[in-house]
Amino acid sequence: MKSRWRVFETSIAGGSDKVFGRSLAIWRMEEDNWRMTVAAITAVLGGRKVLKRSVASNTDLRVMTREGLPVGTLSTLAEELNVERKTLAKVVGISDRTLSRRLATGSKLSAEESDRTMRVARVFASAKETLGTAEKASRWLQKSNLALGGHVPLDLLDTDAGVREVETILNRIEYGIYS
Repeated sequence: MKSRWRVFETSIAGGSDKVFGRSLAIWRMEEDNWRMTVAAITAVLGGRKVLKRSVASNTDLRVMTREGLPVGTLSTLAEELNVERKTLAKVVGISDRTLSRRLATGSKLSAEESDRTMRVARVFASAKETLGTAEKASRWLQKSNLALGGHVPLDLLDTDAGVREVETILNRIEYGIYS
């Protein structure tokens, strides 16, 4: 992502005939990055094995979220994050007992629970990409952060505003801004 700005600046300095070619290159790079993000989110949710379908686009993610994710995605995501399942269930807004019952029956999450699960998966995938490994991302999400007022990033993922705060800090880290 960092390089796209340099490419854009180069294209502006290079004249109008190069702007079109460079702009097309930027668009393709952003599209490839977007595809990678969909693949990264799908992977942390358990991939085709857990989701029971292939996911190729943001539209597929949206449709799955509205239909309800398989309850097994929570267990898989908890393993990826290296947290207890009940900790993740709390962030998603499901009681431990309800989660156990749904796991026993193999039912789906509600649309709201699926949306919160998808947000956690998106932030975790972003943290993995920014910090380099799943272990580093998991550690970062579970330690208090001064840039977040001493809060633990994972604890903030229960609201959209909290997710935005955490994503802002991850973007600052990615671009080398002190956080």
